[in-house]
Amino acid sequence: MALPISKITFPSSPITAAAFTYTKRHTSEAVYNHCVRSAYFALLLARKLPSLAAAKPDLEIVALACVLHDMGWSFNKALLSEYKRFEVDGADIARRFIAAYEGVDKKNWGEERVQRVWDAIAFHTTRSIAPFASPEVAAAHLGITADFTGPRFPCDPFGDPAARPSAPRAVITVEEFREILTAFPYAGFGEDAAKEIFCGLCRDKPASTFDNFVGGFGREFGFDGKGAGREVYRETWDEAMKPQRLLENFGYLRDLLEGKE
Repeated sequence: MALPISKITFPSSPITAAAFTYTKRHTSEAVYNHCVRSAYFALLLARKLPSLAAAKPDLEIVALACVLHDMGWSFNKALLSEYKRFEVDGADIARRFIAAYEGVDKKNWGEERVQRVWDAIAFHTTRSIAPFASPEVAAAHLGITADFTGPRFPCDPFGDPAARPSAPRAVITVEEFREILTAFPYAGFGEDAAKEIFCGLCRDKPASTFDNFVGGFGREFGFDGKGAGREVYRETWDEAMKPQRLLENFGYLRDLLEGKE
């Protein structure tokens, strides 16, 4: 779909069309629309951010990664792991999707391009790494971020992660935002949906949430988004993340060297 206000034309290829179908089959409408919006925002930013445009990211990789990036939120539990972060689940699912793909353009997807898709999905929530990685990883991360910020998207996404534009609409205009949201509406994507997804991960795969932002949802909202299980999660998080776990190991290693173990 071409968007005239944003001047975005989606990369047209058989594999991206197949990715649309695959994501739609295995996720809710809210998640599917979020993934597609993220792809459009990524394409917009790949044109509007001078340093990203100069890096010339492979836009087919960016689009494919964005469309598949939240497969880790799939309602098809057979696709998911029991213990990996949702970002890694999504990256693994994308790798399997490409491996199983038999379209006429399969020959275009060697291991190097597949790895860049995997990287873009695996790092898409890690704002302290993704903007400084490959152009494809950066573009996908920024596009996904833009679906949560809209016209408040930071002026310098490659600088201080806390930076914000001096005035709204500096990078993404309200008109561009509305055009993309009109084409692919929220369909229930919002505060309650976010709590349901992230608190559910804290409940079902807690160890995968301790070292990342998802843990904040468990600590604040518990397992159900309303506070149930909050203290249990906080206790397990605190125990898992104690700095003493790292520090105590130095003593153990010294004892090994001195023959005390």
